[in-house]
Amino acid sequence: MREITFFWRRNRLAETDIAPMLDIVQSAEFLSYLKRTPRDVHILMKTVFQPGKKPEDLNELYFLNLIEIHQVPELENGVYLLNVKLSHPLANFNARTGGTSTMPSSKLSGDGLTYILQGSNLRLRLVAAMARLISKPDRISARRVNVAKSDENGPLSNKQLKLAKFAYDCGWYNPKKQVTLSDMAEELGMARATMSEHLSRIECILMDDFLGSFSNVKFSNEEIATITGMVESDAEELGVSDDGNFKVLLNNIRSSYTKNENGGKLVE
Repeated sequence: MREITFFWRRNRLAETDIAPMLDIVQSAEFLSYLKRTPRDVHILMKTVFQPGKKPEDLNELYFLNLIEIHQVPELENGVYLLNVKLSHPLANFNARTGGTSTMPSSKLSGDGLTYILQGSNLRLRLVAAMARLISKPDRISARRVNVAKSDENGPLSNKQLKLAKFAYDCGWYNPKKQVTLSDMAEELGMARATMSEHLSRIECILMDDFLGSFSNVKFSNEEIATITGMVESDAEELGVSDDGNFKVLLNNIRSSYTKNENGGKLVE
């Protein structure tokens, strides 16, 4: 399990489809999912509004709909607790992966937008690529998350870990010891080809886990075209395809597509 954090500065957000939200809220923090299916994501959100703004103003945004107000502040500029429907294409794509989840502390604030996800490497990379299509993050960081109390919380299974330790203890990764696959396979009563296959698999898993990057994953042109079509289809079904801010998002994706097609980098 990995956790990845994206951060976009406020001035970069001004060039995206969520720019109008900056004029409505001072801060908005994700607390939990209330419902989560593709194109129908409901969240519990802690929100402080700009002076003169109110929860109903969120309905002006194509990607948010106010469902219910759970808490009203006693003081001006206090915290509202809201149930909102989130229909942003990135949130919909996140829901479609079936293996990534937004985490508490994801928030929009005076500094910018912090978006925290947990999930498997492969699916997190898909969401990371989608996020960069929309707008290049100013910062991306990743870390491993331990979700079990036992020793079985790394990228390797217990059997793989034992085999890797056996090979290490034998000196397989020390060129000076000149240990052969045949030597190790014979000691374990295993075929040499089987031993080689297991070790290759272990090495691939470890390389992917420790060196796999979330900042240079790119979609192919065909995949970008498919995603663009999916975003447009969702927008038509939700009735927001003519919204000006949705068109900003779509133009950003198409601009990334053009860069990719011309051999440019999606992330500089």
